[in-house]
Amino acid sequence: MKMKEAKLVEYLHGFHQTKVGVLGDVGIDRYTWGSVERISPEAPVPIVRVDRETLKLGLAANVAENVTALGGQPEIVGVIGEDSDARDLRAMLKESHINPARLVVDKTRRTILKERIVAETQQLLRVDFEDLHPMNARVRSLVKTQVTQAFKEVDAIIIEDYAKGLLDRDLIAHVISIGKKRGVPVLVDPHMKTKLEVYKGVTLLTPNKKEAEAISGIRIVDSKSLNQCASAILKATDAAYVVITLGKDGMAIFRNGVAAPILIPTFAQEVYDVSGAGDTVIAALALSLASQVPIADAGLISNLAAGVEVGKRGTATVSRDEILQAYARIRITGRA
Repeated sequence: MKMKEAKLVEYLHGFHQTKVGVLGDVGIDRYTWGSVERISPEAPVPIVRVDRETLKLGLAANVAENVTALGGQPEIVGVIGEDSDARDLRAMLKESHINPARLVVDKTRRTILKERIVAETQQLLRVDFEDLHPMNARVRSLVKTQVTQAFKEVDAIIIEDYAKGLLDRDLIAHVISIGKKRGVPVLVDPHMKTKLEVYKGVTLLTPNKKEAEAISGIRIVDSKSLNQCASAILKATDAAYVVITLGKDGMAIFRNGVAAPILIPTFAQEVYDVSGAGDTVIAALALSLASQVPIADAGLISNLAAGVEVGKRGTATVSRDEILQAYARIRITGRA
């Protein structure tokens, strides 16, 4: 797929100050880094000698941080508990120049924390601290109010569905209606447990292969089944686009009413950690569509960004300069 460097620079410059609404579960990714030198005498498990700990924004908060890193302005709405992790999360958002004021406090829940124990480059264990029960009516009402106020002037909206109790049919429909009234694209990162019809009316969906198979009921084994899977998703949601990410095989962009997909190869140089790659993809797609970038070029930009992200350890963000550097590398190899 070809794109002139000057055009890419123009597109990326258009991301500056673009406002993107982000709705979804928010949390913290905590990484405990160390090394393994022996096995525990208490049980057949490795002993990790801890060197350091790092905290990163996770879930929808990572999506918002990716929007910021690419030059945009996120408006994030989510739910947190009343605990030390909530205080850390607010502070981390402020450090990343993201306003935490739209986060709703639910005293019955704990703030989501995902801890990963990593020895050298090998992840040994992940521990999730979270509550999955549905939000009560009071919290849902507060979230709906925050969404209505926060998304008044955005240029695109992202719905991050992690199936952790925040999103339901009514709230998703409310967000879609805001997008339609404002004439801005609504993108959703779907969850495999959510029925497709709940997303009816969104502009674009970004499932990975496993999610696409789950929500469509069609196993992807070849190009024919991939097309059938995408067609089922487009038909059920009436979306304009579905972008199915395929790991080492890149991504496939399907357009409503157009039979042939747009296939974009992966641009990853080295893969250290795939966590957070989907967050980078949807942030880049949202900024692209908000900036009137054609879908094929939007896919290329998001795939370039994802290729950079998976080369980093842990959930990470990607800057516009890093995308340009990645593009320069693949031009040298003749892949763009």
